[in-house]
Amino acid sequence: MELRVTQPRKQAGFTLVEIAIVLVIVGLLLGAVLKGQELIFNSKVKATFNMSKEFAAAISGYQDRYKVLPGDDATAAARFPTYNPVPTNGNGNGTIQWQAFPCQVASVGENCQVFLHLRAAGFVSGTGAEGAMTPFGSSTAIAASLQLFLATGNNPVFAIQNTGITHKVAVAIDTAFDDGDPTRGSFRCLNLAAYNNAALETTVPDLCSIQM
Repeated sequence: MELRVTQPRKQAGFTLVEIAIVLVIVGLLLGAVLKGQELIFNSKVKATFNMSKEFAAAISGYQDRYKVLPGDDATAAARFPTYNPVPTNGNGNGTIQWQAFPCQVASVGENCQVFLHLRAAGFVSGTGAEGAMTPFGSSTAIAASLQLFLATGNNPVFAIQNTGITHKVAVAIDTAFDDGDPTRGSFRCLNLAAYNNAALETTVPDLCSIQM
């Protein structure tokens, strides 16, 4: 009888080199995803700040054309009688008054009608008196008198609803475009305890405003 010596079967598996390659690929993919998220976040921060500048330019254009402030325009209804919805007149006292927030399509307060007056005049897009939405999903309003900027007189400020404006967003805007201090400069926030607590990076919303 012939005896045959059988070789033990080799167990299938990954070598250390193969595992290392897989780990490197996973690391590169994870790094790319995180970098992409950072770029998206930074672009939203910049776009949110730039909204205040765009509306400041629109307000200046309205003033140059009609010699009054949008929202405060006492003849807006007669000026844009065919626009739908027909604008609500302001009181014409030279100040965009803070009356309602957040701004809805049919809001009649001057800080909301400013959007409708600008839209009727063709300066900005949007629907009715609804506040323009930031990339973070926050509604906005424009008014001259807001508790964050009592010393600014009739200069309007761009108020951002606290929905979506987290500690992380507020700090990023303030650091990138102002002085990093929420109590002074052109960018200010109400919730200082949240602003100054890095542990609340993503959870605490804040009501902030940008001086225009």
